[in-house]
Amino acid sequence: MALNLDARQRAMLEAMGITVWLPESAETATDTAVAVEAPRMAAVEAVPTAPVAPVAPALPSTPVAAPIPATIPAPAPQVSAPAAATPAPVPSAPSAPVAPSRAAPILSSHSGEPHHFVQQPAAGPAGEPGLGWTISPAQLVYPHAPQHVQSAQQGGWLILMEPPANPALLSPAQKPSADSAQTALQGDAARLLDNMLRALQLQEKPRVFSAALHRAPPDTDLTHAQPLQPALEAVLRELRPDCVLVLGLASARAVLGRHDALGRLRAEPHHIAGVPTVVTYDPNYLLRAPQAKAGAWADLVQAQGFTKPV
Repeated sequence: MALNLDARQRAMLEAMGITVWLPESAETATDTAVAVEAPRMAAVEAVPTAPVAPVAPALPSTPVAAPIPATIPAPAPQVSAPAAATPAPVPSAPSAPVAPSRAAPILSSHSGEPHHFVQQPAAGPAGEPGLGWTISPAQLVYPHAPQHVQSAQQGGWLILMEPPANPALLSPAQKPSADSAQTALQGDAARLLDNMLRALQLQEKPRVFSAALHRAPPDTDLTHAQPLQPALEAVLRELRPDCVLVLGLASARAVLGRHDALGRLRAEPHHIAGVPTVVTYDPNYLLRAPQAKAGAWADLVQAQGFTKPV
């Protein structure tokens, strides 16, 4: 029985370093070679042919009639070189992206939640809230509202706010009309506050006051400055309103003498000289964060609950 091997089979055996002996005179030796090489051929057939492709063109295409010389195992390093190089990148491939993948959540956690609005503290150099602040005389928000004799002495609202440090020049179209809210705010912020007060029908109330809170410049010497609270309490004793509405974090800290965040100040009940006080957002902030308008409206409704009917 003869062992008939084609060029591809011989190339694969030589690439695997297997020596094929083909005795010409002894038929029994041929049968023995077939029995020995049969299991190896089965294993060779299962090996993928892609890594062996570069070796095939270098092999002879003529049948090998004589025994393979002793120098034929030289191709073995050609196959072992790719085999040794293939597993080399395997451990390094997953280790390279490990550092970026772990660092990405850390970076995103610090930068994913940026503050859209950074409030300025209301404390002076000595650390006391309200130090260096002054309050201007109160004025009627709606001077043309009908006045009632029985409500001329007490009741209504007092709205406290900080005017803009550098007010912009308004065109005649941007200036408030005679029946708009007369406050220290200007432009769109004044229009927004006017709309919110009108939604509560406050333009018909005879006693709706507003007063501007002024902060001392940063370079002012506040060694002998007085806090805001005594002057504010004097205004409340004179007007005797039903409630006080404070707009903005800086104003709330100065009025209440606290360092807390706006969320805590909005959530807690307050009293100044016995008058219920409600803290809400500055209309200038509401223009930048419209999603906070619902919370501002809830604060105004809460303040409306303290107002006595006329």
